[in-house]
Amino acid sequence: MLASRRPVRSPVLIRPIAGATPSAWLYLFVWVAVLVDQLLHVPAAGEAAGMAMLGFLLLEFPRQRRYAQVLFLGLCGIGLLGVVRAADPLGLFLTAWRRGAGYGAFFLALSSLRDAAETSPLVRRCGQHLVAQPPGRRYAALTGGGHLFGIILSYGAIELLGAMVMRANTLAAAGGSAEVRGIRTRRMLMAIYRGFCVMNCWSPLNLMTAVVSTAVPAAPMRLLLPIAFVVSVGMTGLGWIEDRLTAPRRTGGTTARPATAERWTIHLRVLALVLLVMLLAEAGSLGFGLSLVAMITLVVPLVGLTWVTVQGLRVARRGEPRGALAVTWRLGGVLRRRAARFALRIPAFRSEATVLAGSGFMGVAVGNALPAGILAPVLAQFPPLLLPLLVPVLLIATGQVGLNPVAVVALLGAAMPDPALFGIPPAALAFACMLGWGIGVNMTPMSASAITTARWAGVSPWTVSTAWNLRYVGMALLLAWAAIAGVFLLPTRLFIIG
Repeated sequence: MLASRRPVRSPVLIRPIAGATPSAWLYLFVWVAVLVDQLLHVPAAGEAAGMAMLGFLLLEFPRQRRYAQVLFLGLCGIGLLGVVRAADPLGLFLTAWRRGAGYGAFFLALSSLRDAAETSPLVRRCGQHLVAQPPGRRYAALTGGGHLFGIILSYGAIELLGAMVMRANTLAAAGGSAEVRGIRTRRMLMAIYRGFCVMNCWSPLNLMTAVVSTAVPAAPMRLLLPIAFVVSVGMTGLGWIEDRLTAPRRTGGTTARPATAERWTIHLRVLALVLLVMLLAEAGSLGFGLSLVAMITLVVPLVGLTWVTVQGLRVARRGEPRGALAVTWRLGGVLRRRAARFALRIPAFRSEATVLAGSGFMGVAVGNALPAGILAPVLAQFPPLLLPLLVPVLLIATGQVGLNPVAVVALLGAAMPDPALFGIPPAALAFACMLGWGIGVNMTPMSASAITTARWAGVSPWTVSTAWNLRYVGMALLLAWAAIAGVFLLPTRLFIIG
């Protein structure tokens, strides 16, 4: 019994986070400083965050993949061309990296929620329920799951559901037919992939929201997000139609699938969590007069911490002894281990941070370098409606060569700081960027979503994004064009309250 007694130690939660590297501390400082800048209106904190973001990227540069290294140098080089042309180069340099830090902090905030969701038994049970649906409604269930889980898990949604699909879709379940198994694999994985990709059209808990709202600051995002949600639902419906009309059918084989005792109501808990985050962010934004992006950057980690605490409390209550003090002590240990785990993961965010922060820096620097109205004579040759309609096409085309929508939208915002000068309502340009983002991610073979899906399917990313997806993307593009034209033609006064 004496061996079970522990020496007195300092409280678990205030000891240093084990394993946190200097780059991890820099990124955490970025998040804190960005919030100080955005919530308390302290520009110096934002500039310090920008320098910390640059420091993180430089420290992690040797560990980047070659593509990310080239991208970082390219984005910084283009941005520096704008900086050297400025009247105040140092001021523009700091301002541009301040924007980059804002993007980076937004991504870190979203990653905290994903970290909590990845270990949630509720999320796993929801995924098992979706995979267990009969063939008649399996596509709809999986595309809906990819959409909903994508909000909280990001690319982890494809990993989670993909693993469950492959476990369920065995050769025995296909009646011994490799052909039937391959068809089922393709249909189920494409349902998840498409559902996830169109989530990028509208979700406030997405990088798209932060980038588009800063690239087109006059756009009424609060009004556009619900409209984009309706369009994204239409796009998921088009995916179901395309699957029903074109997927080959084979007879033979069994219809074996995983058993589940869950009901559809289990998904209401995940939906409630997503709505809670959105409502808290919206309430804080309206109540304190702050941007929606700033409130999401603050609220999401707090919700993620609460979620992790609830999970940890369940673990702590299973131990012995069961007194309140013992449970609290064990909970502290669980939370400290989770904090250490997250800190160890932070350096692995280097690729995403490169794209986001580098694009933010480049967009601001180039935007300030372009002479006012330099593009007006060129763009005046085109009908105003044509320009927003070309945005999704541009995002699809640039995605084929590996350009991330973050960089492309940032450049669009820099090239057209005031779309109204070209006869384009800001709402229409922002809406085109939103829908084009979701369609472009659907089509690019170089996105993490395409690479992950291809790995589970055992094919190349190009097969997933283009060969299997071409007809669907064409249908989605037509729907996006109709929706963009509708927003373009709506009276401007309808968007003033946004």
